[in-house]
Amino acid sequence: MTDHIDYLIVGQGLAGTILAETLENKGFSYRIIDNGVKKNSSRVAGGLYNPITGRKMVKTWLCDDLWKTLDDFYPKFDQKYNTTSFKPINLYFPFDSQEKQTDWISASADEKYDGYIAKFHEDGLYQDFVEPKFGGMEITRSGYVDIPIFLDAFLEKAKVDGRLINEEFDHSALSHNDNKIVYKNIKAKHIIFSEGNKVENNPFFPTLDFRPVKGELLLIKFKNARFHHILNKNGFILPIDENGTCKLGATYERVEDMDSPSEKGKRQLLEKVDNLVNDEYEILDHWSGIRPATFDRRPFIGTSEENKNIHIFNGLGAKGVSLGPYFANLLIEHIEKGTELPRDVRLNRLSKQQRIQMNTKV
Repeated sequence: MTDHIDYLIVGQGLAGTILAETLENKGFSYRIIDNGVKKNSSRVAGGLYNPITGRKMVKTWLCDDLWKTLDDFYPKFDQKYNTTSFKPINLYFPFDSQEKQTDWISASADEKYDGYIAKFHEDGLYQDFVEPKFGGMEITRSGYVDIPIFLDAFLEKAKVDGRLINEEFDHSALSHNDNKIVYKNIKAKHIIFSEGNKVENNPFFPTLDFRPVKGELLLIKFKNARFHHILNKNGFILPIDENGTCKLGATYERVEDMDSPSEKGKRQLLEKVDNLVNDEYEILDHWSGIRPATFDRRPFIGTSEENKNIHIFNGLGAKGVSLGPYFANLLIEHIEKGTELPRDVRLNRLSKQQRIQMNTKV
């Protein structure tokens, strides 16, 4: 029996799940193919969303648009699936110099930070455990998504509804023309690839400049410290319960050994916590995953030049929680209505020759 649908999605990681939920909310039919392997970069990610990021602590790219969408998407998801994956929690930046404190107090007068900076703490927070000398800044509209809870809530319903196909996608079984794609017993108007790092084996997008990076995290438990904010300073400490258990992350490396946690990664993470928090702790777990990052840390979103029915939604990297809902909506609008995508995410934003020239000049 042939199954006729609007969309076939490949991959049920964070990107694929957000995409499927967005399609469902818009009334489109879909099936999602995933091999069911639970070990992927989405499941070990911290899941943070933070409006002020980076070493220079600047307002993140497209912040206002992204936050408007995510503040709507995740609470509605939790209500629909009767779960609690969306965890708003303020974030605390300890300042490491008087200059940084002065600069940020001055910058906060700019209206672009309205609604994102909660307050300044001149005497610092958690003074018994975090150096209070220069104080710090509290950020609001931050938090995290518990990605395993998010993925599993969708997964269970998709199984019941018959929308999940549990198998490894076989590219050779896909045929297509200008009107439809056919995959085994499925006929669909469109297929969207959201397979994460498996994109390296995708024959339809062979020239995209993906540059996978390995990320590692630790699960630790402090002896005395109890945090009620995400601590962010050259990494993050994310409290996940009232007993001192926290996620500590994250590394970001292009390395050969991608498959497992490393001693080097552990040392880098422990250095972060030792430099920030004065307390004893024990290590409970150590994870690693491969992020499908791109050459410019912007996602690849769009349609194949050769076939208007084949699309990609990938490369969200470390900011998948905040980028996903906004760009899933833009991609569907692009497919259904011909709306132009932002140049920053287009598949042809830099030619191969331009990339070679750019790399040569570095």
